[in-house]
Amino acid sequence: MPLKQMGESAIKKIALLGYNEVQGTHFWNGVARVIYNQTQWFRNHGYEVIHYNFFSHDEYKNLYGFLEENGADVALWHMTTLKIKGRIQTPCPLVCLWHNDPSSHRDVAAFVEKYHLKPWQKKLLNNTVGNWMYVRLHNVLNNIAFTYVTACADRYVLLSEYFKPLFFPTKLFPKKVTAIPNSISAEMVNSEIDLAAKEQVVLFMGRLDLGQKRIDLLLKIWEIIEKKYFVSDWRLDICGGGPDEETLKQMKEDLGLKQVCFRGHVNPEEYYKKASIFCMTSAFEGFGLVVVEAAAYGCVPMAFESYAAVKDLIDDGENGRLIKAFDIEAYAEALAELMMNGEERNRMALNAKTHSNLFSPDSVMAQWEQLFNEVLLEKRDNAKKRN
Repeated sequence: MPLKQMGESAIKKIALLGYNEVQGTHFWNGVARVIYNQTQWFRNHGYEVIHYNFFSHDEYKNLYGFLEENGADVALWHMTTLKIKGRIQTPCPLVCLWHNDPSSHRDVAAFVEKYHLKPWQKKLLNNTVGNWMYVRLHNVLNNIAFTYVTACADRYVLLSEYFKPLFFPTKLFPKKVTAIPNSISAEMVNSEIDLAAKEQVVLFMGRLDLGQKRIDLLLKIWEIIEKKYFVSDWRLDICGGGPDEETLKQMKEDLGLKQVCFRGHVNPEEYYKKASIFCMTSAFEGFGLVVVEAAAYGCVPMAFESYAAVKDLIDDGENGRLIKAFDIEAYAEALAELMMNGEERNRMALNAKTHSNLFSPDSVMAQWEQLFNEVLLEKRDNAKKRN
């Protein structure tokens, strides 16, 4: 039961830092969607929520006054920028949340794709020396920035316990670093699945960004499906938009794929309901919320074991399939097995639905509620000791 309902919460007003308040339910990225969901949950449970855009120099400079003037009890800084600014000072406890894998850009190939570097830059990074220099320099700079922000904050939150050993400040501030996952919507948790209504559809849902999402690998996997397993009664629906949409459409033509449909921006729920299998091929993720969303509708998820938190979402062979990172032959084989075995697919679909309940709003937001009260009481106790 939420603390507010039990009358135990010391928190009344929460400041969410990162973006101005999100209007409507169409989001430009996953962070905005998380902020929107948090806002709605807190307000529905009697809290006052205020928002603050936090990127420019003036916004950093005016943060203390904004929080003090509005009487915020606690501030949550979403997707903490690693550009080191002036010292972070707040009149209330500050909790920082990192929405990505803290080691994500150690993947040089993904970095090269993501930032569309010039040929000479790609050549430099893709050789052994350039690769080594990039990884080492990136790690050093990130560790310095993460350490600085964690030292200034009251807590630093990651999206998975699996990320904590990868996060350098955990070694220095073990009591400050914690983990809380993202949540799906209450509507998704409460949805009912109809396995009989499922179609022979494999689904991708997300941003069409080669650097992170690696949909190019999914098209290569589907090429194996079409040419080796001959499952002509199935199709692959690719939903979403992004900077590499035209490149991927051309790749589909170059590979001669017949059973691939690009659907553009769609209502995700309608596609989750009818799809039987969900495929993720990302190089890295912070959490992979679409995996849980698909599972909530009985859409069996598959993913590469390419980032640590995926093990929170998929228990291989029970509620989905995890494949060794970037082994497209193994991925295609596991996908074909699911496509051709309806009984096994239905078993995993039901397990996936059950597992998705772990990420319900009440379950996840109760953890935030408890954390906010902990840091506020700690700050009050420390103030009393100083006086």
